[in-house]
Amino acid sequence: MRVRAIAALLPFVVVAAPAQAQIRGQAWEVTADSAPVTVGDTVTLRFRLRVDERDLLFDTIPIPVSSRSGVARVLSVGRLVRDPNRLFLGEAKVTFYRPGHQPAPNFSVTFMRAVKGIQHGVILSDTAWVDITPVLPPGDHPLKDIRPLESLPSPRWPWLVLPVAVVLALWLGRQRRSRPRVTPAAPETPAAGGTDARRTALDRLGAIEDAGWPSQGEVARHYEEVANVVRDFLAESEHIRARELTTRELFRTLARHHLADPVLERGQRLLAEADLVKFAAARPGAEAAREFLGGARAVLEQWPPRRNGVGDAPR
Repeated sequence: MRVRAIAALLPFVVVAAPAQAQIRGQAWEVTADSAPVTVGDTVTLRFRLRVDERDLLFDTIPIPVSSRSGVARVLSVGRLVRDPNRLFLGEAKVTFYRPGHQPAPNFSVTFMRAVKGIQHGVILSDTAWVDITPVLPPGDHPLKDIRPLESLPSPRWPWLVLPVAVVLALWLGRQRRSRPRVTPAAPETPAAGGTDARRTALDRLGAIEDAGWPSQGEVARHYEEVANVVRDFLAESEHIRARELTTRELFRTLARHHLADPVLERGQRLLAEADLVKFAAARPGAEAAREFLGGARAVLEQWPPRRNGVGDAPR
């Protein structure tokens, strides 16, 4: 009976095992320095990430997912850079506080694959192992060359400065009360939604439409120029570094300014489609390119007015 029960459960075990594996077409190798490492030394972890040609990374700075508390600490993480072989290369600096064969922290990045319907996935890195050599040999060792703490005399300068500070504070208070009060002028309210920026952006879209690049086989250029127009409009009307941020970072910041305005979601989908053409080598047809430009024009025309006192990129 036990043999039959195990045989009945075996198909479920076999089916459930691949759920922990990465998606096909993705591989993230992590290697560590081969030089000898002691406790407290800085170790460089090198990343070699391969993704499917249909994948698009939302962020290019890996995020630590396991800090190995008490064992290792992440000092810095660099940006992933794509090489001619379609590999993303990067590195991170870590330090270890325990000797022995220690695992390095794991990292993750988020991605999307529109062809398979994966709107928000996570790629996890492999685990690198590092041999940490202890600083002291095994055994108990007495402490040497440690002197007892010396008591230092308390400084006298605070008692000399205190009377001067009190006199200075009284004099500044009299000066402020004697100054006439001036009512500040009300700040000028900026034009709703950046009217000049909107007009300029719509004119640029008209020029791109007249160029007719999709019919000439330059679909990628068409998508890139339209996306640049939208980003330049957001940079000028929202006072944000739109050209320097990824699509996810850009609209995450804009969502704090405009809350849940529906046009934000349409704008994010628009730039995500342009990212697929630029980074994932997607090539839509001429009709899709014309609809893409029309969508950009609708986003510009419906963009909500900017609130006073908001702006700047996330710190």
